[in-house]
Amino acid sequence: MDERRRNILIIAAAVAAVVLMVVANIAFILMHPAGTENRNKLAASDVKAETSTSTPAARHQKPLEVCEKLAPKAAAAYASKAADRDRLIKRYFASDAQGLNIPIDRIADQPDVQASGGMNAGTSTTATCSVWTGLESPWTLTWRWAADKGWKCTGISGPLEGAYTVLGDKAPEEDKDDEK
Repeated sequence: MDERRRNILIIAAAVAAVVLMVVANIAFILMHPAGTENRNKLAASDVKAETSTSTPAARHQKPLEVCEKLAPKAAAAYASKAADRDRLIKRYFASDAQGLNIPIDRIADQPDVQASGGMNAGTSTTATCSVWTGLESPWTLTWRWAADKGWKCTGISGPLEGAYTVLGDKAPEEDKDDEK
């Protein structure tokens, strides 16, 4: 009988703890209703960038926004064979970005789908994104924030299959070595 009573007390204490946590959570939700906080608050780095006396800075987007909005556009510009490709490359990419040395004729035609981006990792000044363009694997783009230039892509690499054209069975670096 003593052990049965102890088990009942343990169960009652556990149930009481759960009920207490639920009540505390409900009280917290009621005290802080959604929508009352200012969602447009600027981070300290944003205020510093916007109050700079040099050139006006672009809006400092969060890394998730960069990956969801800018990265698909940058990947599309990179793979594009359109006449305004150079203008778009300058808009989205740093001048020394990795991957820009690949000639456009070595970039394979991409599936005609709406690209979508997602964030792999990010801080207030960097982002690593994956962009799905309909290939088996995503493109990977790295981004860096600069107060004077905003977000610029510092590197792009495509998936192993479907991103680049292949000349014979050699990689582009091997072809250059053979020409010497």
